[in-house]
Amino acid sequence: MRRLLNLFLLFKEYVVLTLLVFLSFFFMALSRSTEVQPLRAVTTILVGSLQSLYSWIPNPFTASSENEELRKHNILLSSELAQLRRAKGENEELRKLLGIKPRQGWKLLATEIVGKTSIGDRNMLTLSAGESSGIKKGMAVMTDGGLIGRVYSTSGGFTLVEGLFNRDMRVAVKIARTRVDGILGWEGGDELVVRDVPKGLDVKEGDLVVTSEYSTFFPSEVPVGVISKLEPEPNSLFRKIYLTPVAHPFRVEHCYVVLKDEALEAEKAALETKAAEELNKKNTVGSIKKKK
Repeated sequence: MRRLLNLFLLFKEYVVLTLLVFLSFFFMALSRSTEVQPLRAVTTILVGSLQSLYSWIPNPFTASSENEELRKHNILLSSELAQLRRAKGENEELRKLLGIKPRQGWKLLATEIVGKTSIGDRNMLTLSAGESSGIKKGMAVMTDGGLIGRVYSTSGGFTLVEGLFNRDMRVAVKIARTRVDGILGWEGGDELVVRDVPKGLDVKEGDLVVTSEYSTFFPSEVPVGVISKLEPEPNSLFRKIYLTPVAHPFRVEHCYVVLKDEALEAEKAALETKAAEELNKKNTVGSIKKKK
């Protein structure tokens, strides 16, 4: 131990310099400033490379809890699998009878989490895959349990993910049982918060909350959390809903990136742009007639 201390004292200037340089690049990767965007990809590569060097070392503090959670999941999944198969068959039959187009399946890319960082109100993950694997900014990231975040920045071989535990994150969600809509966010602590839910709507503790069809970045019906507490907001018609997340980003080692179908996304964007142009045209004609 004394030898290590003497060695550190001998080279302390180099150690401090290396640490400061690393922190500088790290904060550049987390910055939202447009001035440092050209450096973001470079810093993502550097941070991801350094974190991947020690990612193979097992974490004894999380291994036992992860094994326990996996056992619980296996028990639940075995009992739910038969019900889901039956429900899927009934759903497909009903959609055929009604002439509804089948839903598009998710295209998932399995990847490993090689780094986890928490600084203040920013919680980030580093993945071992990047642009070369088809990952792009804004794509959803999830586990077999549910949603954990979205892609914040990418490089050729690494990806920086913004977790749900971020004050800037907003997700359109709904109550799975009653289809009540709300906006998901984080206000600190170990729970997520859903706002903009009227007090009179049917919402109960224990209800599952999933992503909504109105979400821009996330596919619908992805589990997010279970309602743990309902709290009325003072002097308001709305109430605050607290969630326990079904998949905590700091308790997993592997995840999936939901790759988007570029053709479908382009078709959707073209349709929305066309509709917006037609509405603007109608509004312009209407304003001209009023002036006359």
